[in-house]
Amino acid sequence: MDYLAWRGDLDFGDCPLNEVDALILCQLSYLKLDGLVGPDFAKKRLTLAKLARAFEAAPDYEERSNMGAVINPLSPELLKEAGKSRRFGTLAVSAFINKIDELNDEQFSAVTFTCGKEWNFIAYRGTDDSIVGWKEDCQLAYMDSVPAQLDALAYFCAAAEALKGKFYLGGHSKGGNLALYSAAKAEAKLQKRILTIYDNDGPGFPENFFSSPGYRAVAGKLRTFVPRLSIVGMLFSNGGNYVTVENELKDMVMQHDPFSWQTGPRSFIECDKLGDESQFVGRTLNEWFRTLSVDEKKVFVESVFQVLEGSNAKTNFELTKNWFESLVGMKKTLDALPKSSRETMRKNIQLLFKIVADEFKRKLSADMPRLGMPL
Repeated sequence: MDYLAWRGDLDFGDCPLNEVDALILCQLSYLKLDGLVGPDFAKKRLTLAKLARAFEAAPDYEERSNMGAVINPLSPELLKEAGKSRRFGTLAVSAFINKIDELNDEQFSAVTFTCGKEWNFIAYRGTDDSIVGWKEDCQLAYMDSVPAQLDALAYFCAAAEALKGKFYLGGHSKGGNLALYSAAKAEAKLQKRILTIYDNDGPGFPENFFSSPGYRAVAGKLRTFVPRLSIVGMLFSNGGNYVTVENELKDMVMQHDPFSWQTGPRSFIECDKLGDESQFVGRTLNEWFRTLSVDEKKVFVESVFQVLEGSNAKTNFELTKNWFESLVGMKKTLDALPKSSRETMRKNIQLLFKIVADEFKRKLSADMPRLGMPL
């Protein structure tokens, strides 16, 4: 919001798209644009200014403005201010897709912003408030490709066929993962049309992803940003190349929220390094993932989300709003799980605690000499 006040009067001809612009467009992808932006690329498109007015005038404005339990409630206000600005107001908006497929455990959404004949920006939505979206995130730990990744690639291919010019690909959280996956898996002729890939605190990939020819072809176009205390961006392997952004919040989990990232008039305010707490959590969780077999990961994830589904909640908002009823339903589902599934959950959680304890001891042993204390 500060950046819009500082730079909103400059169009992209005056000042080319930068990392803060990219994050704003990625955050706008979380908005409920169903019925306001069509699913097609080639048909008549509305400007962001018109979209902002239509969103505010929609009869279901209050429902659309409910961002759930995990997405910042300022997002509709961001759309309003961006729409009024010279910088963003004239962008054409098209091809809004929002897909929730509980049967195939998929949550996918994307929208495209076009700046005249200059460029197109595909913004992939990160994990929204849906339970199925969080389940698909966890499946990244053991599946080669999750459904949202395949749809993200198909979306880019369709956009490249329908639209002229160059492309930016970007996303926040899982959206960043989808942007990089789409770029790395695209054909060489499409990769050449990519200007930059913006991965904003997105979860990573298996280590072999970064040695693939597709990744190597686009690696020079990738820009990865994480907050100083990042959790999501440290999951799995991220290739080790990222910019650390200063954050106004002390809460580690909440630093994932883009509205807390510190920005100047042209770029983010960077930190010297990732916080120690973030490194600790990243090492701990990734060691846990590496220790478990593929089958153990799958059983664990399926069991956990089977318990969550016992709450009958479809979103995190519903889960927390009716927390007592949710707990009762989850307890019944947990008790009904096969003994083998419950045993796998117990062992996996015990293993995680052991890895945390071992990592803590290792860190303590490393810090004691530095502090002048005996081991």
